[in-house]
Amino acid sequence: MSHKSTRLVQLRLPEASDAHLSALARELGKTKTQIVIEALDCLRRQRLERQMEAGYRELADAQAPIVRVGLTAGLPPVPD
Repeated sequence: MSHKSTRLVQLRLPEASDAHLSALARELGKTKTQIVIEALDCLRRQRLERQMEAGYRELADAQAPIVRVGLTAGLPPVPD
């Protein structure tokens, strides 16, 4: 985890989610904060990948069919 400035944030989680977060933190030897930061970073990357994929597909629609074929073959679907 980087040493960027941080801000105290309070949030409520369902008991099951907190239990899962606590267990995951123990299992990985990390803090709950580290786990949440990693999860948010993962979500941010997934959203960016979806946006980029949509942009590339839009670009391909405006290009020659060969570009669409290459794009379809080269971009695996981003899981939900």
